[in-house]
Amino acid sequence: MAINLTKGQSIVLSKSEYDLSRLTMALGWDVSKASQGLFGRSSGANFDLDSYALLLGENGKLKNYKDDVIYYGHLESKDKTVVHSGDNLTGAGDGDDEQIFVKLNALPPQYHKIVLGVNIYDAKDRKQHFGMIENAFVRALDATGKEIARYRLSNDPSYEGKLNMLMGEVYREGSEWKFKAMGNPLAEDMNGVVGSFMR
Repeated sequence: MAINLTKGQSIVLSKSEYDLSRLTMALGWDVSKASQGLFGRSSGANFDLDSYALLLGENGKLKNYKDDVIYYGHLESKDKTVVHSGDNLTGAGDGDDEQIFVKLNALPPQYHKIVLGVNIYDAKDRKQHFGMIENAFVRALDATGKEIARYRLSNDPSYEGKLNMLMGEVYREGSEWKFKAMGNPLAEDMNGVVGSFMR
């Protein structure tokens, strides 16, 4: 049975319990009804949320943003150990909206942490923010599709005006991999977030 995580909680990804040859980190979201107009249509421009993965070194920083940021414009790492499912432009429908696949067993040793985030595309011009998003979640599944853990974002006034959200992370600790729920809202766009992990 999957574990429902609270913000900041970590769990060990047990090799004896799960097939970690491929880990899927899946995200989903809905646009809040308050930001929709008549007949369920958005009162403004459509929401386009984009998931991304930051492949970080032992110091928690990006070494090369061109290679180590996986998103709709760069769908896979050089060695194909991290692959993005592709861009979902609306978030419509139930279930996962975007997925990122990680071959944990084959991940190069220079990567110690993978941070999973969601960015609202063109948020400033469209006057959109995470306070207008509902039912956002991140979940981890093993290679067989078995759900390991899930983290749901609660509605929080601090999400107002935030364009980005760090949802969760997978990281090495000794010989183990762990999954941690984050839920950290950020005011920067994706370029700003990437830049903060370069410094």
